[in-house]
Amino acid sequence: MRSAQRLRAGIHDAASAAADGAQFREFVMDVLGAFIPYDGGCVAPVDPAVGVPTGFTTRGLDDPAEVLRLSIEFEYGPDLDPDSLYALMQHRSGVRRIEEPSGRGPGYGNRRYLELVSHLGMGHEVQLVFRDGDRRCWGVGDLLRASGRGFSDAELTMLDDVLDDIANGFRTTLIRHASARTRNTVVEGTACECSGPAVVVIGADDEFDSVTAAAMIFFERLGWESPARGRPGPAHVIARQVRRTRPVPADVRVRTLDGEWLVLRAAIFDETGRVVMTFERARLPEIVALVTAAYGLTPRESEVLVEVLAGRSRNEIASRLFISPYTVQDHLKNIFTKTGVNSRRSLVSRLACTEYMPRFGGDLRPDGWFDESGTRTASVEAHTLG
Repeated sequence: MRSAQRLRAGIHDAASAAADGAQFREFVMDVLGAFIPYDGGCVAPVDPAVGVPTGFTTRGLDDPAEVLRLSIEFEYGPDLDPDSLYALMQHRSGVRRIEEPSGRGPGYGNRRYLELVSHLGMGHEVQLVFRDGDRRCWGVGDLLRASGRGFSDAELTMLDDVLDDIANGFRTTLIRHASARTRNTVVEGTACECSGPAVVVIGADDEFDSVTAAAMIFFERLGWESPARGRPGPAHVIARQVRRTRPVPADVRVRTLDGEWLVLRAAIFDETGRVVMTFERARLPEIVALVTAAYGLTPRESEVLVEVLAGRSRNEIASRLFISPYTVQDHLKNIFTKTGVNSRRSLVSRLACTEYMPRFGGDLRPDGWFDESGTRTASVEAHTLG
């Protein structure tokens, strides 16, 4: 019992201390290893709208690229395996154990063990799905141990008890600043210097058929592996998911290391199974649901927030939402508390990126971006959507 309490406290401390989501994942791997030792492991953030990982943090794995390749083959093959993490996302439980076979006992013939766990030189695995109280999935994870060192029932119970704490850590650190060191190490000025479409085409063999210069820059800013033959990454995960769900395209919201929100759009390109992806700077309507969920706002508070970002007064908001001005003020107080600000101006600063100033409800230019001319602006004091 005391160990479980200490584990939960460690997760809470990690969520409080982390400067951003990437650092939180590193802290989580440290904390889990202190209480539930493992030989290898991985945690990944997930866009809850589409259920695909958008980055990876690994520990104790000799060849992370090979691990990712094997995982993609198993998790996102043409047929959904019941032992996949993606399938576990659909279950009520967020913990599952894959054990080393013992003769023809438990685990004998388990496809995941045969095709993934044993290929990594491991004998036991625990799969983890991190969901919040509203059942939104914010991340997934794997812990692995060598042969002969299985995970106990007590350890699985400890993990199950902190799944929602880890999910809330993923959720809250998603909207924190990237560290100054990270922002300063991103290729300076490249986002502005390179023009043209950011397009990637991934072939049916999962090799990059085409990558534009602008897309290369976005790969760097996301911290993804540079597109290269035989180097799997998050783009391949998204491509596999699109092939599985064809003809339904996927819109995935991702955040660069320097704190800008992007939308990656992916769809089947032709009958051969090639997938085309484009990167675009996100507009407020495309990320507001993610951001409000990350702050834990209620649906009504989210509606009030959108109206605030549109520059409307308390009375205007009340009229548009058919509520009283006093109710609007109550919602604003709750929003201020949850987002850690004390005024409208601070709220706009907290939620607006300096890369773009959303003019929600305003005119759009022919390229689909917000028209800066003739629209009401708000003062942005800091780059704080992160």
